[in-house]
Amino acid sequence: MKAKIEISNGSYGFGKTWTLVVNETYHFYLGQDVKFCSRVLGVSPSYIVQQIGSNDITKPSVNKRLANFIIKQLELTETKLKSLQAWELSAE
Repeated sequence: MKAKIEISNGSYGFGKTWTLVVNETYHFYLGQDVKFCSRVLGVSPSYIVQQIGSNDITKPSVNKRLANFIIKQLELTETKLKSLQAWELSAE
C-alpha cells in the first residue's frame, strides 16, 4: 500500500492535524497529532520518532515511514480499509 500523512494546522491555531491517505483512494482524518498518538496508538510521540528515525515528517521519506507505522500499529489491511468510514480512526 502506498501511504502518506497530510498535515494541516489545528483549528485552535496550534498543533497539527493529520489525515492518513492510502493509495490516493482512502482518506482517514486522524485528528490532532499528539491526541492520535496517545489515544489511538497508545504511544508517545517520542516513541514514534524513535521507531521512524526522525521527527521531520515534512520529509517525504519520513512521512511515508510514519504512515506505514500507523498502518502497521492499527493492523490495517486493504479489506479493513474498505470497511472503515473516513472518521473512524480519529482521536477527536
